Parts: sequence; structure tokens; C-alpha cells
Amino acid sequence: MEDTPKRMIQAAGSFFSGTMLSRISGMLRDIVMAFSFGTGASVAAFFVAFRFAHLLRRLFGEGALQVTFVPQFESLRNQESSSLRGGVLFIDLYVALTLILVLIISAAIGICGLLLNGYGGIKSPLALEVIYLCMLMLPSLLFISLTSLNAALLQCERNYFLPSVASVAFNAVWICGALVLHFGAADDAMPKLAVCIILACFCQWLVTVPKVFSILRSYGLWEAFRRSTFSINLFSDDLRKLGIPFLLGIVGIGAAQINSGCDALFASYADSSGPAYLWYAIRLQQLPLALFGIALSGALLPPLARAIKGGEASRSFLLLKTAIMSSVLLILPMTGLLFLLGQRSIALLYGYGDFGASSILGTTTCLWGYALGLLPMTLILVIAPIFYAKGEYRATTEGSVISMVLNLFFNGLFVIGFGWGASSVAVATSISSFMNVIYLIVVLERSMQKVVLESLKEAFVSVGKPSILASGLTLCVMSFVPVGESFIAKAVYLGELALFFGAVFAFFYFPLSYLRKAIQQVCKEMD
Repeated sequence: MEDTPKRMIQAAGSFFSGTMLSRISGMLRDIVMAFSFGTGASVAAFFVAFRFAHLLRRLFGEGALQVTFVPQFESLRNQESSSLRGGVLFIDLYVALTLILVLIISAAIGICGLLLNGYGGIKSPLALEVIYLCMLMLPSLLFISLTSLNAALLQCERNYFLPSVASVAFNAVWICGALVLHFGAADDAMPKLAVCIILACFCQWLVTVPKVFSILRSYGLWEAFRRSTFSINLFSDDLRKLGIPFLLGIVGIGAAQINSGCDALFASYADSSGPAYLWYAIRLQQLPLALFGIALSGALLPPLARAIKGGEASRSFLLLKTAIMSSVLLILPMTGLLFLLGQRSIALLYGYGDFGASSILGTTTCLWGYALGLLPMTLILVIAPIFYAKGEYRATTEGSVISMVLNLFFNGLFVIGFGWGASSVAVATSISSFMNVIYLIVVLERSMQKVVLESLKEAFVSVGKPSILASGLTLCVMSFVPVGESFIAKAVYLGELALFFGAVFAFFYFPLSYLRKAIQQVCKEMD
């Protein structure tokens, strides 16, 4: 099946559909959490613990492992007449990953146990609560990481819906746990909810298993295993080739995870409810990021890797230009939406139960800080596959490290130096994202850099005026409707939301036509 921009957009659409369902269930989960437990200190401790418990998730799961596995898998398929060798690599990696994670989780639980027993000299009740909750959640890391490896194989087989929708099972278990526990006090409920996270991750993994089993069977693996022509080899040449790229990926993704963990600590320093504000804000900011940025990135990497491994430069340029122009066209309106209707959206989604006016205001300011970085975060997701597809991981690693250093610097300056609130943590994250994407563009090879810059220029020209017009119209209507928490006010918010998207659709008719013509022109030039 030929990889074309149309097929890539179709794949992104499939990814989008599954992700939309996942994000809706995730939003429902956050609404239930906000209603049941609010933004108190125990809830903030739970969210901090969740971040630290899943600190390795991006290293051994959906981050470094995926971006090293996919290019190697596609390279093996390009060399062989069948996918058997790639399937063998998958099985070897699966077993190796399981063994490594069991050792890491066991060691981490042991360290947490020592800290809880006073060996670390930690006396802060909040810190001890975070460590305890983190220890309870740690086993979930195994299942969530294996789920991500399953997703990588499914995406290589052009199956994008299942891996993107699998987290619905995770969210469903979390929601059930929160609803059952919400009748009790938050500090008593959080340890039990932490155990629910393990079951949630297991269910998410289980959803992907049947299809992965079917794919591996189609490769002839089970027949080879039955005939004893295949056995697990944890030291195979193909597996060892993943070593250095994986380590570089770990450094890059690890820097991002350190940022995430430190953000929660700085937010806690600024405000005891700061981590909860950041959590709810970033969940809303990540909705468009996941729907469009991650969807385009996930759909781009496998075909881009196939094009580059096959020496098809013109096809790789076309795929990249389509992804960049599409991402800018979709993300810029979403950025305007977060600024214009952020406070009203938070009041509409979370403003119930224990989530009062102060929680709405604190979460809104954090959301505005994160909204500044929505576009650069999306561009990082789209540009990084260029390096991954070529097997070049150094640039993305350096960019992540630079971003981490800048983020820590600005967090220290804003929170500790200037004494600003939790929202400044979100602003620091956005600033570091801008620096990261600028660095990636600078270090691109000249031909790819030219494609990226030209695509950005064309996309901004086509999308700028319609975004301003849609935002201006919505802002005029908003000026007549004050922010409120009544049922009528929230009904009006839905009307404003519909107005914004209606204006975007109306004003974007010409940019959409322009984008279609631009892509068609590129296709003609590269034929």
C-alpha cells in the first residue's frame, strides 16, 4: 500500500477518532475527580505521585521505545521479503522490556519502603504521602509500557484506531474507582484510588493484546515457534541495534519527564493546590495537542520511516509538508479558543461540587500559561519524526536537555525569585517549548529545513486572518455575558463555544481550499 499524504491524513483521522473517544473519557474522569475530591492537598499529592510513578512511562513506553522500535522494524521489513524478522524483534524486545521493568519496579518499591521507614530523613507529611501513593502505583508501569509497545506494532501495521482508543478502558476503571470512593474523605480515598490505577493500566493493555496476537500469528511466528525454528534471544543483533538509539531517547524523553515532575514540585512550592491546578489545566491543553499533534505525529512516523529507508526523498518532503501545514491550520484556532473561552470551559467542565471559584481561577491562569506553548509543542511532535525516521536521535536529545535546563531556570526565577504563582510554571514550560522547536529547526539538514520553514510560512499566511476574525467575533459576544456558575451561564458558554467553531468553519473555508491546492501543487512538483 503506497504511502501518500491522503493516506497519512486518513491514518491521522483514524488516530483522531480513537483519541477523541479517549480524551472524552479522560475529560469525564477529570470531571468526576474534580466533583468528588476538588483540589485539596491530598488530591494534589495524588497527582504528584501519579506523575512520579509514571516517570518511566515515557522512557520505557510511549516515548523512547516507540521511536526507536518503529524505524528499526520498518528497516527490517524493507530488507526482508516478510515481516517475520521484525516480529522476532518485537517478541525479543517484549520479553527484555518485561524483565527490565520488573527489576526497576521492585527496586523502586524497595526505595520507597526505606524512605517511608525514616531512612531518608523525610519528615514532611505531604512528602511521605506522595511517596506512599507513588509506591502503590508503581506496578502499573509494567502494563502501561507494554501497551505502548503493542501500540507501536499496531501503528506499523496501519492500525491507528485501537491503540488510540485503548485508554478508554483505563479511564473507565479510574472513573468507577473515583465514584465508589467519593463518599469518603479524600485522604482516605487516595490510597485506594492508587491501587485502582494498576487495574486500569492492566485493562488498557488487555484491550490491545488480541489484535497484536493476530498480527504476530500472520507473520508466521507461532508456526516458527512450533517447529522450533524460532526462540527468544535477548542478545540478538537486531535487539542490540536498538541500544544506543534507545539510550539517547531515554535521555531526551527523561529530560521532559524531569520537567514534568519538577513542574509539580515548583507548583506545590507556589501553592498547596498548585499541582491540582496544573493537572486540570494541562488536561484541557492536551486535548487539542493529542487530537491533532499526537495524531499527526503517530501517523507520520511509520510512512516517513518507510520513505526515508526506501530513498524516496520527494515523498518524505511531501508527507512532512502536509503534516506541518495541517497541524498549524488546526492548532492556531485551538490556541485562540483556550485563551478566549478557557475560564468558561473550566467552569463548564469542572465547576461542580468541591471545585469552587478559587479552583476555577487558579486552573484558568495555568491553562493560559500552557496555551502559549500549544503550537511549539505540536511542532515538536511533527518535526521530531524526521530525526527518528533517519535513526538520528542526538538532536532531539539535545533539544530536550536544553528545554529541561531552561524550564528549571525559568521555574526557579518565576516561582522562587519573583514569587509568582503556579501559573508561572506553565509559562516556563511554554517558553522552553519554543526554544526546543527553534533548536530542532536550526539543526535540520538544509533540504528538510527549507520544507519546514516554507510550510510554516504558507500555513501562517493562510490561517492568520481567519483566526483573528473568528476570535474577534467571539470576543464581542463574550463581552455581553459575564462569567458565572449558574446553569444558565453554563448553557450560554456552550453557545459561545458553538459560535467560535462556527466562525472558524466559516472563516476557514478559503484557507482550507488554499491548503488543498497547496498540497496538490506540491504533488505535481514532486511527480
